[in-house]
Amino acid sequence: MAAETAEPGGPARSSFLDSIWMRFIALLIVVGGIALFVYANQDMLAQQLAGRSGGGAASSYQQCLDERMAAVERLAREAGYTVKQRELAEIRAQEFCRNQTGA
Repeated sequence: MAAETAEPGGPARSSFLDSIWMRFIALLIVVGGIALFVYANQDMLAQQLAGRSGGGAASSYQQCLDERMAAVERLAREAGYTVKQRELAEIRAQEFCRNQTGA
């Protein structure tokens, strides 16, 4: 039996929580929550989609490493890195790409 309040001699009256408007509000909240989740995690979702369609983590690792090594080369020329500084920058680039791609 539904939880309805009835006045003596009058029709049964349903609660606002049981109305169609409350269901509509609940639907808006659910849709808003899903949209907020997708917006907050769009980078992660895009990476997962790219990982499924591409060559996998090895390809993205190599792409990251190529970009970082090119940046290290450019900086080494412009800033006049010593051999030790250049090696350290290359190691940091490798670690950065491992952490970014999970390789």
